[in-house]
Amino acid sequence: MHKMIIFVGICLMGITGVKAQDNAAPVVDTMTVYRKKIDELDKEIIHLLGERIQAAKAIGAYKMAHNVAVVQPDRFNKVLQQAITEGRKAGLSAAFVKKLYEGVHAESVRQEEELKQAH
Repeated sequence: MHKMIIFVGICLMGITGVKAQDNAAPVVDTMTVYRKKIDELDKEIIHLLGERIQAAKAIGAYKMAHNVAVVQPDRFNKVLQQAITEGRKAGLSAAFVKKLYEGVHAESVRQEEELKQAH
């Protein structure tokens, strides 16, 4: 009889355990959460780069109106050094920031040159 009570008790614990698991919140897939976050950040990065290009175009129009050369090496070096400093604070290597800003600068120059050719 004692064995029967223990057996029923174990069975009841198993049943209530299953019910508790059925009512538990679903486990969130961590990788999916972070991929979604990356997708959101990527959209924000592209949006910000687009805003930056619009500012570069405005500067390009100013340069054109005032007969200023498109490429300003001193300004680029200053911007690059500031970006490298900020990048280090964010855990980014100087080499990565340099490559990134060289690409951004090349696109800005391309856009300014395109503006110049259109006029």
